[in-house]
Amino acid sequence: MADIELNGELIVLRKRADSEWARLRALQERYGRPSVAGGWSMKAHAEWDAARVRWSEAVDAVRAAVGVWALKSGQRRIDVEARLTGTVRGGKDPQIWPEAEAAAS
Repeated sequence: MADIELNGELIVLRKRADSEWARLRALQERYGRPSVAGGWSMKAHAEWDAARVRWSEAVDAVRAAVGVWALKSGQRRIDVEARLTGTVRGGKDPQIWPEAEAAAS
């Protein structure tokens, strides 16, 4: 793969999406599987649904920004996405990035 250029905005957006995914996974670990032993409470479902919406919106923002950046820079979208994910995650699972949270404020 040729040198793929990224910008700071893409990195922050990917970190924000990964942070939301990590929160979603933490909720699942806290509450367990919804289909086990009576399922989740209404509060747990509401918390999960809100977190899922935040994650979905964050991922949509990443996808849109990657598409625009790829078009502007003349790079293939799939290459930009792969480089972005590799750069942010470094081969690790998604995690919560405090700097991405600060940039959102």
